[in-house]
Amino acid sequence: MSRLIQVVTTYAFTTGVNSFHILSTIPTVPRSFIASNSITSMQMSATASEVTVPSWADLTSHSSGQTVGSVLNNEVESRQNGHGSAHVQSKLRLFSSSNENPQITLFRDHAAWCPYCQKTMLLIEEKEIPIKIEVVPMRSYGDKPADFLRMVPSGLLPALALEGSDGRKQVITESQVIMELLDRWHPTSEGYKKMLPDENDKEGRAKYDKLARLERELFSCWCSLIFRPEGPTLANVGAGFMGMFGKKDDKNEISGAMSGFLDCLSTVDGELTATPGPWFFSEEHPTMIDFVFVSHVERMLASCAYWKGLNLRSEEMKQKYPGLNAWLDAFEKKEYYLAFKSDYYTHIKDIPPQYGPSYDGGFEEQRKVYSKMIGGQDASWSLPLPHDDPIQPLYRGKSYRTTVRYKDNCSHILMFFL
Repeated sequence: MSRLIQVVTTYAFTTGVNSFHILSTIPTVPRSFIASNSITSMQMSATASEVTVPSWADLTSHSSGQTVGSVLNNEVESRQNGHGSAHVQSKLRLFSSSNENPQITLFRDHAAWCPYCQKTMLLIEEKEIPIKIEVVPMRSYGDKPADFLRMVPSGLLPALALEGSDGRKQVITESQVIMELLDRWHPTSEGYKKMLPDENDKEGRAKYDKLARLERELFSCWCSLIFRPEGPTLANVGAGFMGMFGKKDDKNEISGAMSGFLDCLSTVDGELTATPGPWFFSEEHPTMIDFVFVSHVERMLASCAYWKGLNLRSEEMKQKYPGLNAWLDAFEKKEYYLAFKSDYYTHIKDIPPQYGPSYDGGFEEQRKVYSKMIGGQDASWSLPLPHDDPIQPLYRGKSYRTTVRYKDNCSHILMFFL
């Protein structure tokens, strides 16, 4: 119940609504629990049947009278019209386009937990492609609607539907293909940003292909590290890490899977430090290969900390992998990336259903600390909540975005925690 109180308190603080009223809408919450945990004083009737419970419409109306609530409600209305900031539940993105009925529809997962849907959405946001969006559940989290399966029998996400002049729809799957087509259909000659090297740029194309293979290699190394038992440690393979992991006596002993993953990360870091800016190519904005990498790197950060005791965003890791961390810092300055990025707790819960069971290992002492920290078992989730998260740089000073998510999804969040 402590996690429930955390969520309710955040919502109550944002909207000015008494937390008693919020808790009262949940039938499985005991009255004694409500009375002892509401954040403001209230007068309760003698019997529970006399308690007046406001509707969600009443709460929304009340929140509109608050400064923060008014801003958030205006933002919701703007998103419904295809404008405003990026959001995981947006159904229409128009940007500066005057076309209010795009002929392209992207089908992506409802919870924004699919890495392949995420990278596709990031490209759409960076290029500002007008598009309609429909959300369906991933196979791991429920049955897909029958009308979607009639259109996409395989059920694969993401899927792109292009509506022709005759009303017929052409459906395309596979994120790589979808992203390439979106880039081709929205060229620089029409004012859109370039996502891939030009066809006649042989050197650029060769670099892209090399980086794409490197991404698959990194993904494979991550899977070997996280989803299989690590096996025995190997002497002298960790000598380059300056004793930053664990005790001095075992600094040179890490598993072959860990060594392979870290070596591959070094190669990735080398590619990033070879360009003048933070991205893989010498552009002022991220390109397609950056999006291809980041959706899984994001999941690597959470899983490596939780299951292996490896914090890739620590100060020591910034020295070891400066290019990687500068790249992540640059992404975290992008508002649309923040809209689609999940926190570590979400990832350690959404990874197993999608990829399979994970195995503890790595640097044991750090693993115990990080797993408790991420799982809220170290008292860090106790009220009052701290402003910063010591393990997640993204969440330092980002309370506004968190507040937006709580408000928009409050009823679903409350029921999820029960």
